[in-house]
Amino acid sequence: MGLGILEDHHLQHVPGTALLTDMLDSQQHQYHGRDTSALKHGTGRNKDIVLVPQPSESPRDPLNWPQWKKELLLIIISIDTAVVGAWGPMISPGFAEMAVQFDMSYNELNRGLGWAIFAIGISCFVTNGLSVKYGRRPVMIGGNLFLFISSVWAYHAQTYKSLLASRVFGAIGMSPFEVLTTALIGDIYFVHERGVRLAFWGLCLSVGVGGGSCISGYVIQNLGWNWTYGICACFYGAFIILIFLFVPETVYKRDPAYNIDLGTTDRMEEILDAKTGTVAGEEPKDTVTETENVVRVEPLCTGADEKPYTFWEQLLPVRGVESEDNLLAIIFRPFGMLLFPQVLYGFITYGLSTSWLVVMISVLAQLFTVPPYNFSVADVGLISIAPLVASFLGFIAGPFNDYTVKQLARWNKGIYEPEFRLSLNVLTLILGIVGFFGFGACLENRTPWPGPVILYGIIYFAMSFLNIGIYGYITECHRSKAPEAFASLNLRNIYSFGMNYFISAWITNQGPLEVFSIIGGLHIFICLLTIPMWVFGKRCRSLTARVGFFRKMQGL
Repeated sequence: MGLGILEDHHLQHVPGTALLTDMLDSQQHQYHGRDTSALKHGTGRNKDIVLVPQPSESPRDPLNWPQWKKELLLIIISIDTAVVGAWGPMISPGFAEMAVQFDMSYNELNRGLGWAIFAIGISCFVTNGLSVKYGRRPVMIGGNLFLFISSVWAYHAQTYKSLLASRVFGAIGMSPFEVLTTALIGDIYFVHERGVRLAFWGLCLSVGVGGGSCISGYVIQNLGWNWTYGICACFYGAFIILIFLFVPETVYKRDPAYNIDLGTTDRMEEILDAKTGTVAGEEPKDTVTETENVVRVEPLCTGADEKPYTFWEQLLPVRGVESEDNLLAIIFRPFGMLLFPQVLYGFITYGLSTSWLVVMISVLAQLFTVPPYNFSVADVGLISIAPLVASFLGFIAGPFNDYTVKQLARWNKGIYEPEFRLSLNVLTLILGIVGFFGFGACLENRTPWPGPVILYGIIYFAMSFLNIGIYGYITECHRSKAPEAFASLNLRNIYSFGMNYFISAWITNQGPLEVFSIIGGLHIFICLLTIPMWVFGKRCRSLTARVGFFRKMQGL
């Protein structure tokens, strides 16, 4: 048992488990008695960190891209995500005024515009299928194009039906940012680098959601709600150009042996032999798999003979077919992946917990435009300063998560387990209890506005630790199927739609104390699920890697 994680006795290597740190002392790299200095390692204080996955020798391998190219791609996609994050909730500060304009109740307006959330949840499956079949790049460009058209449409919308239709259309464009960004990070960064990058992306998303609402409150009050979409249209037009020029395709098929975190047999020896040349001229060795069938291992394909893509080749919107799997099978695969214990756990913890953030944004105007607060539209927008500040503070979750998993790997004799990503969920549990119960109590007892606003920020801060942990955990359990896994998680949008449909009436009828106390109780239950996942996670990964049903679902 490694740090409370039960060992598996069925597979030689459980996918996700990897040698992450192999410095036994200051002079020696070792793994199963062999010198591992030939493996590629990190630099500086990470010199004992084995790069997972191991990069091939191909210049086409995104893991071999220069660092500036990776970081530029991340910055463009993350800032684009910030604008996408703002697009959904940015008109919420104006809901009270818009309800009057469209001659409908607040509840009716909130429920109706919530159909966009439902559209995101459904379109994620098509987005995922297209990205697996044809690559990440064309789907990201297409998403921005959809959002550009939708924003122009919404800017000119004069009726509620036209606005609703434009938002549903735009929600389709939002879906790539729900399922692909984490896959992009998994494509180009090593395990020990992902936490910081996921945190940066999460920060941009939260800044978009919070900062966008802050700004949009003033825009709506002074220019009208249509102008929020007009401004977004300008941004999306710019991002179409930036992605076309600076975000190349990140899908790359390297030899499976390099993916030392994914296989069901330990192929570290092959990499070491290829590096040291000890098997030159020899026949490839047989390897016994988990089913005791003898299979022939092909010689390691290093990719060294591949030529780099030219600048013009990288500009092609679609490089070609990236997967031979049937498109319909790929589209429906995420539904089956909810049966995977790790994905189901991620859906319950990340999916349901973050859904409350979407729901809370939609009722801020209902809670704060009435006595005793009597906020204006701009004031309601400024409430989002709290989650905005929390998002900046929450950035520490990324480097803290990376530091934690590296330290736990060192304590675990150099072996990394994806469950290490979940260790910081204890902070989400504690901060979430304070946030949810306190928020409802403050509103019920009509305390001065700083009380509920600060607690609203604490809820966001709590979720930053949960989000980073789940992003990393799912990516490292199912890196080769990350888009499908995150498409499954984003069924949460259907749940958010359902909650959004009646949350306003629920608060009106039961009061904020009862509502947010129930939400707080569910939060406790959800966070405590981390305990069995930590203990049995490795055995669950083994189960999904060797049982025929799960292998078929993954196309293996």
